[in-house]
Amino acid sequence: MKQNLLLIGLSMFPLLAYSQVGINTPTPQKTLHVNGSLQLTNELNVGGDASTTGNAGTVGQVLKSNGPGLAPTWQTLTGVPNATGTVIAVNGQFVVAQEINVQMTGDFLNNSLSTVNPIGNLNNEIIDNENLYTGTGTANSFKVSTDGTYAITMNTQLITTLGTSPVVGIWDNTNNRWVARVNDIFTAPTGSPQTYTLITSIPMLAANTHSFRVFNTENTTVRAFSSGGTGSGPITQMSLKRLK
Repeated sequence: MKQNLLLIGLSMFPLLAYSQVGINTPTPQKTLHVNGSLQLTNELNVGGDASTTGNAGTVGQVLKSNGPGLAPTWQTLTGVPNATGTVIAVNGQFVVAQEINVQMTGDFLNNSLSTVNPIGNLNNEIIDNENLYTGTGTANSFKVSTDGTYAITMNTQLITTLGTSPVVGIWDNTNNRWVARVNDIFTAPTGSPQTYTLITSIPMLAANTHSFRVFNTENTTVRAFSSGGTGSGPITQMSLKRLK
């Protein structure tokens, strides 16, 4: 019996005497160095300390390294699990891109000819995933949450006077200037509709307030719905989406 106890004590001695243990390696590089495959049949806990259990994470999370000397942490893939929108990679991290997509609920008459006016009735919010857009019957405004580059798509149907040059776009309320716009001579007969489309990408600042606006030298109606023999449907739509 004494001999058996001695053998057990000797076999445990390397584990107690050395701070590093190697499996299939005589020169372990860490506290436990496994030179081969590792199988876990239950949870993996990370963090904690000598007397506290680590964190096993939750379903769907991934393990993210925090660098040398620090325990990894469990995180969701996008970092914004409850957001609706497109996942993009920015500076090595996944984020849900800010998106605003709005349509009109009724026609808007712009009869204030001396100023660049916000478009009213632009308040059917298809998506505003960061709640930074506001639309009323007479105006609208929005902000971006992060400095970056944003894709702009605007499709607007107007009715105005033949030969005028209406302008539709995004106005920087903070600096009082256009930052994206489309303008063209109105060639449809007076009282008939003409569609203006803008597709571009621009840098935008989180510190500034913006709005979708229209300008013309004659009364101009921004139409909410198309019409004709083929049917009717939403026609004026404004979209903004962060790219990077």
